[in-house]
Amino acid sequence: MISKAQIKHIRSLALGKFRKQHKQFVAEGHKIVEEMLLTGGFQYQLFVSEIQIGSLTSVVQAAPFQLISENEMKQISQLTTPPGVLAVVEFADQMYALDELSSNLNLVLDGIRDPGNLGTIIRTAEWFGVKNIFVSPDTVDPYHPKVVQATMGSLFRVGVTETDLMALISEVQADGFQVFGAVMDGVSVYETKLTFQASFLVIGSESHGISKEVRALIKNPISIPSYAKGKLKTESLNASVAAAVLLAEFRKSGA
Repeated sequence: MISKAQIKHIRSLALGKFRKQHKQFVAEGHKIVEEMLLTGGFQYQLFVSEIQIGSLTSVVQAAPFQLISENEMKQISQLTTPPGVLAVVEFADQMYALDELSSNLNLVLDGIRDPGNLGTIIRTAEWFGVKNIFVSPDTVDPYHPKVVQATMGSLFRVGVTETDLMALISEVQADGFQVFGAVMDGVSVYETKLTFQASFLVIGSESHGISKEVRALIKNPISIPSYAKGKLKTESLNASVAAAVLLAEFRKSGA
């Protein structure tokens, strides 16, 4: 049994203002919840519908959970078809120190609005060993239900920090970090000396790219050249695809 107050609270987390207010978000599905449990270090409340009790993985089964009815699960789920395993997870504001960022490539996202794209970028970043992502205030909330689903659990292992990008870039460049920005008129990434360590890579929105204010600060503009022939060709790459191509090239530059 789950109380009406609990149902109301969990349902409120579908809205960003309540996620920020309570510093909680909803993670659903066997895979995502299992990834959260395996990563560890999170405070959570776990709910399992009665119909799913026989199909739990050993990891989820070993965790403390509250058994609820299928109807109650439908009331708190943020998905059209509830998977029957749902966790309310607490998150803390991300903290970082410049010396912790110097051993790796750090990703900066400017105005990414599509939840699926952001989730895919977070998942791709983890694949290539990126541990920190910084996002502009107008980027979609990383704890948006569709973002959480698209990360497939990577959100629990990659730090995502909302910050003033202009202040961040000015600060890290003053400290000697290399800042690269993906733009249409940049130097070909295949002809650029990339550095995986002590570097930042800025990727802009799907439709507008990097904002003018942020673009003015970037000292290393790079691009992915198009090899399409003829007059009709794609104007630009999807942000998550561009991130994957660029991260792969940065990885080739060193550990």
